[in-house]
Amino acid sequence: MGKKQTYLKYLATAAGLFFLSALLIKFFGFQKGVFKGNTTGLLITELVLFIIGLIFLGFYWFVKFKDIKKDDYKMSKKENMYFIAALGLYALASLMTFIFIIAAHFMAKIIVIFYVFLILILLFLLTASVFEMISRLGYQSYLAKKEYEEIQKLKKAKIEKMISEDKNLDKHELAKIVDPKKKRTKEAEEILKAESIKKLKNKDTNPFKD
Repeated sequence: MGKKQTYLKYLATAAGLFFLSALLIKFFGFQKGVFKGNTTGLLITELVLFIIGLIFLGFYWFVKFKDIKKDDYKMSKKENMYFIAALGLYALASLMTFIFIIAAHFMAKIIVIFYVFLILILLFLLTASVFEMISRLGYQSYLAKKEYEEIQKLKKAKIEKMISEDKNLDKHELAKIVDPKKKRTKEAEEILKAESIKKLKNKDTNPFKD
């Protein structure tokens, strides 16, 4: 998974935590008297947490849709099904959080409704996360393939540049230099050492050269 996708996943997780926090703060507000009967302050706090979670979740899905559209990736029928299911479950979790906030505000006892909504929202969030992960497996494979092709292009360009500078260089040995996974021969190590010395001299004589 790329860094961007990892950060996006954290964003979705944070959204879920804000939704759950809205439930928990209501529960502890009633049980422990944290707000000391200030139901309006409690309601405002819950709504703020809910809105922050909603913003995070909205931004998460906005970036995902934008990335898929930008990369011209076409999801399969199965991926699309999981993708829509994940989106629907996240939407349900958001809706149920909002319903709980409003309904619990007018109730004297919320213990039963709290546990029911907590379990359902947790279930929706976890299932949505799994479905979303399944839906992007093909997309992750597409990104990995695209990244590999870009690396191969850069390797080829680097080899061609080094050959153009020194016609005596062997293409296969250069490929081993560019790809660290391949075992380098003595000749490849000598070429690499020569290139390192050349770069060091260039830096000593001209600080603006790479």
